[in-house]
Amino acid sequence: MHTDLLEELVSTGKPSLSDPAIVDALVRHFAERVFETQAAWQLGRPGAREPLMLIEQDARRLGSIVRGHDSAYDATPWNSDDRLGMYFKILFPEKTRHYGDPGVALFMWLACQLMEGAATIERDPAAEDNVKRRLERIVVDVVARLLREKH
Repeated sequence: MHTDLLEELVSTGKPSLSDPAIVDALVRHFAERVFETQAAWQLGRPGAREPLMLIEQDARRLGSIVRGHDSAYDATPWNSDDRLGMYFKILFPEKTRHYGDPGVALFMWLACQLMEGAATIERDPAAEDNVKRRLERIVVDVVARLLREKH
């Protein structure tokens, strides 16, 4: 277990980015929004004409939260641009350059995995169980990385 007295947290009553349940909920809510946005676009619903733009807006909001830029959440030192930001710049160099933000890069990468999974299920409904298991592993992996449980 990683311990550092300089990284001890003081609770302010806000949701903490060190809480696995909070981080898991943020990531899963993002995934749900990706699927909802894609479905709305496919159904031709009003306001869903630019699904990628809507998903990118969500990715920007989530990227800001996980990198400690949203004061509604208690961040940890890991959530800084110099730590988590650099970590995702290394994992997603092309996406970081494209979006200009490593947090956005992470969530746009995740959105791509989710949309590819949904497309696979549409083409081959028999693959649904395998795709769902793969996407669940990806979500769990993203949460672990955001919590600094996996490097």
